[in-house]
Amino acid sequence: MAVTLQKARKTPGKPQLTRDDWLDAAAGEVASGGFGNLRVLTLAKKIGVTRGSFYWHFRDHEDLVTRFLDRWRDRRFVELDYMKPKGDDPEQELHQILQLLLTDASRNVRRLQVELAVRDFARRNEYAAKLVAEVDRARVEQNKLLFRNLGAEEERVEDLATLMYVATVGSQVVLTGRQGNEDAIRRIEQLVARVALGQRPD
Repeated sequence: MAVTLQKARKTPGKPQLTRDDWLDAAAGEVASGGFGNLRVLTLAKKIGVTRGSFYWHFRDHEDLVTRFLDRWRDRRFVELDYMKPKGDDPEQELHQILQLLLTDASRNVRRLQVELAVRDFARRNEYAAKLVAEVDRARVEQNKLLFRNLGAEEERVEDLATLMYVATVGSQVVLTGRQGNEDAIRRIEQLVARVALGQRPD
């Protein structure tokens, strides 16, 4: 089998598929129909290869799901690192983070579809539930850092961080697919920021 796979990978004129190519294709299937939509034969047909290519990169379907979930978690941590508050100007950072999150949501429909599918899958899959809990905890911890930089009282930091997380997730759901509606994005950003800063919404 190894010889056959090596020959398949060296077919002239055809780019060599990577594991990420398979995972990208898997993301499309998960976004459109959840993890129940994730089938090896369907992926192979969409990519235009035989199932033999799949087994070069993954042991089996379960390995595909595990690696997909791992990549989802790892990418969320990369995003968090990119948006980590530095504390130089906390209020400005708050607005920048909210604008980044909400603008991305309005443009990137598939990203939210995948996140919702992962969370739905976590209801019945222990490993997915573990990774979702890790991501949620990390996101709340980052919000806690932001609120500490803003000077919030320590006994209120956990609640404020959790509230902001819930508010931003809900806002992303509302704004998904509304690219070009900058007024709505700006309005929700201002509302969440005012609540985060302890001010009453207009």
